[in-house]
Amino acid sequence: MRINKKSSKSFNKKLFPLMLIMIVPLFMFAQNVVYDTKFTNPYLILRDSYMDLFNFYKSIALYIVTAMAILFYFLYTKRRDMELSRDKVKYYIPAVIYTLFIILSMIFSIYPKVALFGVYERFEGGIALICYIVMMIYAIEIIRNETDLKYVMKAFIVMCFAVAAIGVLQGLNLDPLKTRLAQILIGLPKEIDVVTNFGSSSYSTLYNPNNAGQFAAMTAPVLLGLFFALRDNKWKIFTGITTVLMFVIVITSKSANSLFGIVPAILLFALLFIKHLIPKSKKGKLIVIAAMALLLVASVAMSGKIYRYVINSATVRNEIKSFKPDEDDMYLHDIIVEEDNIQFVTNVGIFNLAYMDTGMAMLDDRRYPLRFEQKDTEIVFLDEPYDEMLGITIDTTNTMTVSFKRAGDRARVEVVFDDEKFLGIRGTGGRIVHDVMDNQMPEKLQGLETTFSRRGYLWFVTLSRLDEVIFVGAGPDNFLYWFEQHDLIGKINLNHRAQILADKPHNLFLQIASQTGVLSLLAFMTLIGMYYVRTLRKIGLRRKESFYEITAAGIICGITGFLASSMFVDSSVGVTTVFYILLGMGIVIEGNISPIIKEKKRRKNPKSTKV
Repeated sequence: MRINKKSSKSFNKKLFPLMLIMIVPLFMFAQNVVYDTKFTNPYLILRDSYMDLFNFYKSIALYIVTAMAILFYFLYTKRRDMELSRDKVKYYIPAVIYTLFIILSMIFSIYPKVALFGVYERFEGGIALICYIVMMIYAIEIIRNETDLKYVMKAFIVMCFAVAAIGVLQGLNLDPLKTRLAQILIGLPKEIDVVTNFGSSSYSTLYNPNNAGQFAAMTAPVLLGLFFALRDNKWKIFTGITTVLMFVIVITSKSANSLFGIVPAILLFALLFIKHLIPKSKKGKLIVIAAMALLLVASVAMSGKIYRYVINSATVRNEIKSFKPDEDDMYLHDIIVEEDNIQFVTNVGIFNLAYMDTGMAMLDDRRYPLRFEQKDTEIVFLDEPYDEMLGITIDTTNTMTVSFKRAGDRARVEVVFDDEKFLGIRGTGGRIVHDVMDNQMPEKLQGLETTFSRRGYLWFVTLSRLDEVIFVGAGPDNFLYWFEQHDLIGKINLNHRAQILADKPHNLFLQIASQTGVLSLLAFMTLIGMYYVRTLRKIGLRRKESFYEITAAGIICGITGFLASSMFVDSSVGVTTVFYILLGMGIVIEGNISPIIKEKKRRKNPKSTKV
């Protein structure tokens, strides 16, 4: 896998799709998406349609550019250039295996149509997953020299600037997507406005602050590497500005996953460039050592204040509390629904709603009536511990909400009834559930639903079911149908209400394992592992002088940022497309660093060169 040292005089036409693919994260256009019966029949979604702005046309753009790349490859590639080198094959084997598992999971998916094109608001079906792999291989095959690499990287920088600029404005509460001009450009009807729940958080053109944070954690280290690698002053300044803006997005996205991604990425970046931080002169080294010692002493001296600041922050306090909730927090173990009685089994006792001869009554665990007062639609209990732990709100003539004390809020269960009997509990999509299923949370982990920024329930339940999807997954974007949506007890313990829809696991690795199979995840990790081992072995901790070496370091740090942040967020078309292009370019560079390193050694020690 050799790249020509000398740049070709003519522009490599096959670069055009790679440069054009950079438009995918920016692509937005309004599309009224109509739900079909696959969404409405299982009582998952009540609406008939919704207006998609962010991902529908991103996926269409990905399909078109991938088809264009295939066409360009066969139009402009000569037969002698199609020979597979051993270095390429090593990467292609896990990539092809991963693709085969994607195809198998599409064929045997729960809903094949969804598996092809993706579910609502995501549109990352099997076709999109295969497009990622095709574009990665395309990058490996057609980038032939440093000039080619710079063309693609410059398109990458321009795209990053646009994404970052929009995001920074959103962080300043000046969202350009809310202006009428922008809405006209993205085809939004006049009667519909861009409405988000993100406040002043940066989401850019990527739909969600978590996606923007993941994107920033991936691209900021790559941009930083390019800033040091580029020699053209105009591009260097432009890249520097873009890098600063992207680091701002890490903060203004207000997503924990962005910090979780950027910290290991920057630590790896500092490690790879450690030789650059240490001056060659003895005087310079002494100054650096003294500065580091001073920083260490200051850190130790300030450690108490730093610890108290971190431990007292709202995010950390909430996380600690999720692992050790208040003793009087109510945890729902079961709901038993009968026509004349609904029994709520909790960690602090049993509460009954019952139909008696005199009408509906509220009973304790011994089925003794509880004393209460009614104020308008609110029922307040007078007996301990029910006075603090429970509450009832009369919503309509045939619905009431039973609320339980939970940390920071109250868990709510909507009960549906008529004049003679209980009809059931209001569940996902408004469905009335009479036979409430067992809590899907593994018994030994019950109580940890809200851990890891309220992802514990999704993670632990998904992990407990991976034995179902070892060879073939539920299907690309079929997590919504594979995950048990009618686990009312688990959802109430997680998010205080039963109606939420669990459409993704909030973890890239669990997403891959559940949707395309555990073996597909192993193939994906093998591909990534090979890239890491081979690249880190070659670039090492030595001084990096060439464009390839510095860029390689930036890319591997960016991939680290993506993978680390992906512990808390799923794949999305706008972010993952760029990830695979960066991975492809990283593999190209890895295959061509060895000659550069050998040349550097030869120049440093010319006597050792054999004649």
